[in-house]
Amino acid sequence: MRGERPSLLSFADFQMDLDRGCLRQQSGSILVLRPKSFDVLRYLLENAGRLVSRDELMQAVWSDVIVTEDNITQCIMEVRRALGEQGAKILQTMPRRGYLLEAEVTRGPAPPAAPWADHPGVPAAAAAFFEGRSAPALPNWPSLVVLPFANLSGEAEQDYFADGMTEELTTALTQIRWFFVIARNSAFTYKGRTVDLRQVGRELGVRYVLQGSVRKAGSRVRISAQLAEARTAHNLWVERFDGALENIFELQDRVAEAVAGAIEPNLKAAEIGHSATKPTDSLDAYDLYLRALPHFYSNERAGSDAALALLHQAIALDPNFALAKGQLGLAHIHRKVQGWSGPDEWAEGIRMAREALAEARDDPSTLRLSGNAIGYLAHDFEAGLAAVRRALVLNPNSAQVLNSAAWAHNHACLPESAIPLFERAMRLSPLDPEMPYMMSGIGMAHLIADNLAAAIPWGERSVQRGPTWGAGHRVLIASLMLAGRVADAQAAVSAFQSIIPQTRKLDTILTTWRSREFAERYVAALRAAGLPG
Repeated sequence: MRGERPSLLSFADFQMDLDRGCLRQQSGSILVLRPKSFDVLRYLLENAGRLVSRDELMQAVWSDVIVTEDNITQCIMEVRRALGEQGAKILQTMPRRGYLLEAEVTRGPAPPAAPWADHPGVPAAAAAFFEGRSAPALPNWPSLVVLPFANLSGEAEQDYFADGMTEELTTALTQIRWFFVIARNSAFTYKGRTVDLRQVGRELGVRYVLQGSVRKAGSRVRISAQLAEARTAHNLWVERFDGALENIFELQDRVAEAVAGAIEPNLKAAEIGHSATKPTDSLDAYDLYLRALPHFYSNERAGSDAALALLHQAIALDPNFALAKGQLGLAHIHRKVQGWSGPDEWAEGIRMAREALAEARDDPSTLRLSGNAIGYLAHDFEAGLAAVRRALVLNPNSAQVLNSAAWAHNHACLPESAIPLFERAMRLSPLDPEMPYMMSGIGMAHLIADNLAAAIPWGERSVQRGPTWGAGHRVLIASLMLAGRVADAQAAVSAFQSIIPQTRKLDTILTTWRSREFAERYVAALRAAGLPG
């Protein structure tokens, strides 16, 4: 086969080398894709201009295994991310039908490989250097990702506990001011996969990778952890931690301190939140809280209902559980955005958020949750801003804190402050399933600033990434209408209605923005485009 020229698929500003299995820009820069994402893009390129159903794509790429539709969704998201700003235009989601790749594709021979390109001793970053291209830049300070810890308890229903430990460790490490920590949501895109640590490092732009496992047996917990350098995949540190379940918060702190010490020996333990600030004294309440968290990462009504029920149970067991109350406030925000709730639920969200804020004790997670809810649900924008700004001071490296703070600034109609917060959150969590929320947030900020040329593409990206997220649709519809693109706005309304039939009263949107002038202009545009309510 060495005598034959490899096949090349060229489209837009990209080239797919089928023989070498790589995607690159016309400039020669390599774009990293996981193998299945590469296969998805290849199949769509080979069927460009034709609607490909999800079933067809699943059969073509996963013919030998059983997978869920989420596997396709993750691959599509990764392909769009690799293609950058052109991704949403080239690869379109046709709701409930499939995918359409709109690009002219030409097939031809690939250029000769550089003499070192296929040599096993030359890594991709070195090859990029020899070809005059730079490898992905790392932050100038220690950067790491905490990959989902494996559940070794022998019971699949205990996955939530291992996931919770991963999330708590991530949160603890983000509180170290000179650490750059990838957010939980991006890390969890690797859950259940066999991964190459070098590839993880390249994809996320991090220097270190923390992996591990959790075994819960009766009243005992064992956490095993290993820290590796992403560039070489060599372990730097491996350790096991045993403790009683009743001391789980102290155990989490010990792991976080050990990781931090392995990376930066001079790190002071005081940088990490300690068990003195544990969120609750009730392990049963904490267990219910952990069970509720996974439901927040789906955008379905049933998941939202389940999260509410679990949080109510947790708060009943510990009425002083501020973090659970803040999380309940977030649930009510999402339910209002989606049109799933009414005044009684909003009142509960406000009450829970105010109680959480009073009990927050400088916990950045509680502050960002309660502050966002107080601004959005209670329209107390100054109190909301004060809370999220305090959270930013306490933990400026948390994508979740940044995202909440950005939305609070949006609702206070301070777009110039919101946009950089969203941008930093997206860098900290580049694979985040909540990316549609952030994209719609940037689009909304541009809409508030009357920068319609920027608002429209961000609205489009949000709808492409998260077609069931209502805010993205509304940003797109209003931006198109205000830009005078009436037919496009009406088409966007039809698409929105086909995915989520709207029952939300548009008047309820008016009070969620500090600027009445903007709110009235926004709602008028939605109505003029034909959105009911």
